[in-house]
Amino acid sequence: MAAEDLGSIGKTAAGDILMSRKVYIVTMVQPSPGAPDGFEERFNAYWNAVDEQLSRIEARAGTVVRVFAEGVIGRGDDAMLMLQQSNPVAHRVVRQRVSAGAVFEEFEDSDLFGQVIDWGRCLQVGLISKTVAENIQASYTAATEKRSEHLHKRLDEGILESEAALILCGDPTAKIPDGVERFLISPPVLDALERWVQQANDAIRQQMAEEQARAQEAVHVMQPKQTLYAVSRMYGVPVKTLLQINNFANPNKIKVGTAIKLPAGTKAMTSPAATLATQSVPESITTA
Repeated sequence: MAAEDLGSIGKTAAGDILMSRKVYIVTMVQPSPGAPDGFEERFNAYWNAVDEQLSRIEARAGTVVRVFAEGVIGRGDDAMLMLQQSNPVAHRVVRQRVSAGAVFEEFEDSDLFGQVIDWGRCLQVGLISKTVAENIQASYTAATEKRSEHLHKRLDEGILESEAALILCGDPTAKIPDGVERFLISPPVLDALERWVQQANDAIRQQMAEEQARAQEAVHVMQPKQTLYAVSRMYGVPVKTLLQINNFANPNKIKVGTAIKLPAGTKAMTSPAATLATQSVPESITTA
């Protein structure tokens, strides 16, 4: 059942929900030190909205008595400390529930979690052998499936009848045990945050592409009495192309020392000395 359905449920349905096992699922948005301006504000707004929406649902469907968090090893104080170090804002939301009596349960199997992380890192390494790559992929898939089974079992065994549990996870669509009601805590600011992150990532990728293009950009510095035709011969680039990619105020008078843009990756085909023989070729575009 979605969170927005709670406002319209009847007394009988509400009673059924109170007596059933249920989970309140929150997308674990992590902090991002060094992120562009605007992220922290939206990040904090998201967790504030989560706290508010979660409190409203608790008032209608039942107070959180157990907390499960993906990526957190251990239980109780150890789990709280790890969450505080990795995500202080999420820790604040959990601390309120724990202070009210909720138990921070052990969720992850440290070995399985470590396997998923390590095999995932191996997948990011450039590999030559296809066989090795396939073996790593198979190991990663196997570890991921075993971890998913473990998490599913922990929820099934850890949530008792009529209890409500809070789950902090990366995938809000993850499978939950049969007979457990699902409530998705997804305030509108989450969509706004995701759109902002996507736009920020697109801008960063565009900036990196432009910087890479500039780094690959080749230029030629015009020499005394050198013609644009000579530059064309030197690099194998048509004069027409040079005119198209350069914004000359007066292409018939290019001053000595002017940086002539060349197509990315262009390399000289002849030495400057070899181009001296071309200086006598009729050409209207010369250096001043």
